[in-house]
Amino acid sequence: MSSAGQTELHASQIITQIEAGGYDREVVLNVAKGFLPLPQEDLIAVLAYLIAFPDPEIAELSRASLSDMPARAVHGFAANEQAEPNLLAYLLRATTNAAVLELLIRNRSVDDREIAELARNAEGAVQEIIVINQARIIRSPFILDALLDNPHLTIEARRRALETREEFFEKKARIEALRRELGDDVVVDLSDDPIADLLELALKDTTPPAETLPDAPDDERGRSVYSRILKMNVAEKVQLAFKGDKTVRTLLVRERNRIVASAAMRNPRMTTNEIEAIAGMRNVEEEVLRLIGMKREWTTQYGIALALIKNPKAPVGVVLPLINRLTLRDLKFLKDDRGVSEAVRVNARKFYLAKQK
Repeated sequence: MSSAGQTELHASQIITQIEAGGYDREVVLNVAKGFLPLPQEDLIAVLAYLIAFPDPEIAELSRASLSDMPARAVHGFAANEQAEPNLLAYLLRATTNAAVLELLIRNRSVDDREIAELARNAEGAVQEIIVINQARIIRSPFILDALLDNPHLTIEARRRALETREEFFEKKARIEALRRELGDDVVVDLSDDPIADLLELALKDTTPPAETLPDAPDDERGRSVYSRILKMNVAEKVQLAFKGDKTVRTLLVRERNRIVASAAMRNPRMTTNEIEAIAGMRNVEEEVLRLIGMKREWTTQYGIALALIKNPKAPVGVVLPLINRLTLRDLKFLKDDRGVSEAVRVNARKFYLAKQK
């Protein structure tokens, strides 16, 4: 490699020359040692390519050189959606670093077929990252098939993979079969229509996502979802809140953006146990508690009604009509509870005395 041409070279050109036998072994050895005046991203791509080189010495030197590269540079390359897909693929095949793999899996420039190959043999932490990337799986369902073929698939990853298959593919297939049997007049809503009003509001909302999120969860799964949500705009979070699983719902119902929190409350998979837990939360927006109080299906559940009444953040107008339904025992404690508003205590005392008589 002449010095005159060095500044013009980039990773793809060097890899093409190596494949064509354009450099002798000593030159390639020096490349593997990292002795190449290239921008860091180009050097990372070349080293990743050489890790799979048939010469064991070159492959080992390249692996050592790549491990010595600054983590920030490797992460930056892995996340770069302007990078050439084939160069990103070299790094995907070469690294076992879960943080780097997560960035590559989320990088839309990485080919879905590469992710499928990774899914076939990925370890537990990486399996989780793949299975929560629903946008990629919906686009290329064969990724899910590859993941389910993984002989080392964890119980949790399998559960989530099967849930995803059921939610996005098997349910749709059953609906299509029903339509063929009963005709096109059968209306099944799989669209965003139930949240169309929220999406319209979301498109006008320019609030930075990180300013409305609650604190990051402590568990690994929650942190993974949290980091994914950090990159979403309000409209994307509204869609995820409406269609996501329990982890997503639990996180986004606590969003300080009432549009997103409201979308989570409309999620059709929301259970009464979840609603009871939410009704008792003091870190949700008042609008969420108002939505619970407005839905008779929920407030007729005693546990939900009691949780709402005892929550000092719940709107008084929602709480007061529910107090008369409490048992004498709960009224007795509520009438002296300094954790609720004076209006709630007064009404609890009134109903307690009335029921005593």
